[in-house]
Amino acid sequence: CLNTDMKLSYDDMASILGKERSTIRGQINAIRQKSGLIEELIEKKGKKRVFIPEEIKEKLLKRAKVRVDKGKKTKKTVKKAA
Repeated sequence: CLNTDMKLSYDDMASILGKERSTIRGQINAIRQKSGLIEELIEKKGKKRVFIPEEIKEKLLKRAKVRVDKGKKTKKTVKKAA
């Protein structure tokens, strides 16, 4: 979901994830306070939209690629006894 430019509301995320809006708000606020990964926009109508800024997305995707590459190198195949 990192490769999208969508800015989702709490209601959007709640319906996608099948959780209560209040649960989503609490989880997003906890993430935002701890890490600074998530930013928030307030529309003219007052609706809040949350998103991951582009520079943070790039860092996260680079980190994920490195972890995947390391995982591929360290995998060992196990031969089954016949």
